[in-house]
Amino acid sequence: MADEVLSGGLANFGQVVRRGDVVERPAPPHAEALHRYLRALREAGFDGAPEPRQLRGDREVLSFVQGDVAVQPFPEWSRTEQALASVGRLLRRMHDAAATVGVPAAEWPTEFLDPGAGNGNEQLIVCHNDVCQENVVFRDGAAAAVIDFDFAAPGRPLWDLAFCAWYWVPVVPSAIRAVEGMGGLDAPSRLRILVDAYGLEDADRRLLPELFPLVTETCRRFMTGRVAAGDPVFTEIDAQRDPGRWDAIQKWLAGNREELLAALGV
Repeated sequence: MADEVLSGGLANFGQVVRRGDVVERPAPPHAEALHRYLRALREAGFDGAPEPRQLRGDREVLSFVQGDVAVQPFPEWSRTEQALASVGRLLRRMHDAAATVGVPAAEWPTEFLDPGAGNGNEQLIVCHNDVCQENVVFRDGAAAAVIDFDFAAPGRPLWDLAFCAWYWVPVVPSAIRAVEGMGGLDAPSRLRILVDAYGLEDADRRLLPELFPLVTETCRRFMTGRVAAGDPVFTEIDAQRDPGRWDAIQKWLAGNREELLAALGV
């Protein structure tokens, strides 16, 4: 059977291939621990993630997850409130299962690591840390699975939700939404839809907006690092963006904090 190169992801662009009912892709350094974690999730009743099949040196083999994935230009079905709510419900199911299986010992990636992990008494889980449009598989109009756990690492569930909201709401200025495939969407109301579907408690709703500037700086640092390392994919993306993008997001977040809190009902 001929290999089918799968598009959508950026970190492993052009290196992910489908072969029948499996996907072969570059294995992250923590692949053994990640595979144990993914199997544990399935044993805990969460079937919304790929099933590990095999490690072959620097390649991993996972089950192919059937469904639709939104890639830019984002299709209209992926921008609906129903799709957004289903992402919140899927993320909550994954987090609830993750809380029962613990965190395997490993050298976890640090690129998107929760800066507040281990600073309090909160229970840490393995966060996905990159629940963007390209990493959510839909079936029958609803989010059914999360894929590409390359950046997964221990953290607070709230950090994972903040990252998810950053992409899916998205919590960026309207001008940036317009040029990045999310134009015409109301950020405060979409944030409320996402957290309501997730079932976020009031105390965490008050904390959530405080994490968005940290997520923004984490993404800025990641992009800057990839460009500095000469990564051609991220260099091309960066060249097409407004150089003031990151500062504009931070300014918007600071100016709209109260509006976001009000939308969250706190």
